[in-house]
Amino acid sequence: MRVTRAGGEIVLEFADGESDVLRSLVDQYLEVVGSEVGSDPAHERLFPVAYRDDAPAAEEFTRYTRAGLVDRKAANAAQVSLALDEETVRLSPDAAERWLPLLTDLRLVIADRLGIRADDDEIPDTPAGEVYTWLGHLQESIITLLEES
Repeated sequence: MRVTRAGGEIVLEFADGESDVLRSLVDQYLEVVGSEVGSDPAHERLFPVAYRDDAPAAEEFTRYTRAGLVDRKAANAAQVSLALDEETVRLSPDAAERWLPLLTDLRLVIADRLGIRADDDEIPDTPAGEVYTWLGHLQESIITLLEES
């Protein structure tokens, strides 16, 4: 994968199969995001409880905010999936910024699956661990180029 800047755009050039992996992750993510509350352990990371010591307040907060969060997460995922239709992905700074929450969420879901809870937890030497690291590199590269503009 190469992440570069060309003019005002961020250009993503994926190696063979990388865009397919990312698209598959986005599809799986959409299933998790759209599933019933609590049906997946990753929900706690994607939709953290607002008030841990006040269950009624937390339930009310969730009732009023969850649909909007799901819609926003799904919209970001759809934009990423659509962009992956192109061999070379060209992102405006605004579009690149919309990728970042999705990349964060993908890493949160994978971290949950891998049992990673803290920054200093070891990343397993597994295919999922490699994808977790790869997503982090993609995210960091986009952030670096956004900060340079």
